[in-house]
Amino acid sequence: MVWVDGGRVTGLNRAAAELLQVDRRRVIGAPLIAVVRDHRIEAVAHGGQPLETATRGRRLVVVSFPGGLLLRDVTEARRAAEDARELLAVLSHELRTPVTTIRASLEALRFDLSDSQRTRLLARAEDEADRLTRLLEDLTVDVAPPKARSLDVGDLAARVEGLLAPRLVERGVAVRTELPVSTVWADPDKFLQALLNLVENAVIHGPEHAEVRLVARADGDREGWCRVEVLDLGAEVASELMESWFAPHARGASATSRGTGLGLYIVRSIATRWGGEAWGRRWERGNAFGFSVPRDRGAAG
Repeated sequence: MVWVDGGRVTGLNRAAAELLQVDRRRVIGAPLIAVVRDHRIEAVAHGGQPLETATRGRRLVVVSFPGGLLLRDVTEARRAAEDARELLAVLSHELRTPVTTIRASLEALRFDLSDSQRTRLLARAEDEADRLTRLLEDLTVDVAPPKARSLDVGDLAARVEGLLAPRLVERGVAVRTELPVSTVWADPDKFLQALLNLVENAVIHGPEHAEVRLVARADGDREGWCRVEVLDLGAEVASELMESWFAPHARGASATSRGTGLGLYIVRSIATRWGGEAWGRRWERGNAFGFSVPRDRGAAG
């Protein structure tokens, strides 16, 4: 609390002094504005409405009472609320594909299909149901410990194509894989997540009736690591804009309002988790987005 009389500070408690970053003994008698250093806070003391504002790196709720101001630090509460919103957004983004695949598979089973077709659809639905369960247990890319093992990049690339098949057909896009490095060491769910997000972004934001390349090759700058990239034939994107797309809720120019803008943010979060990095760059015919991943257990440390 800060006690005020005639526009001057007559006293304040320790908590208020810490929030305002002032010496309690030296500010007695000083003008209120010299202590709070914010005209909005000063206005509350003169009969203004309660205020929530950012100052000195904290978020404060400021309320007037007869003879002074009450300052309440809500920084952690607001941060917790933002973290919860981010968690729900990430979860919503990552649940979309398995739920869509399961529903599509179940709808297809209504038709007269061969035994082999039914078996294939059921297997796909079961795989995505299992992944959905793991995502719900995980809740976010930062919570559960990694369950890394050796993965066949080609197998996971084929799975991505299967999951995105309706979108690929809709946009007339083909995926071509180039895999000089055929295996990596990673959590299969996280690797699939990152790969799926990159390919889906390329399909959505690249041109229709074109080709998307998925490339996995050895990292020449980091022994034992692999660089996985998805290259599209889209219009040139400035490097600084590419970087901004890795921020939460960022959207490309062609993104629809239905998107959450979390795809690249999640890719970077996953890659960072296993000690790698994620990037966007221009190549001679389009744009490329990728991430680095260990090739074996030794590189993963």
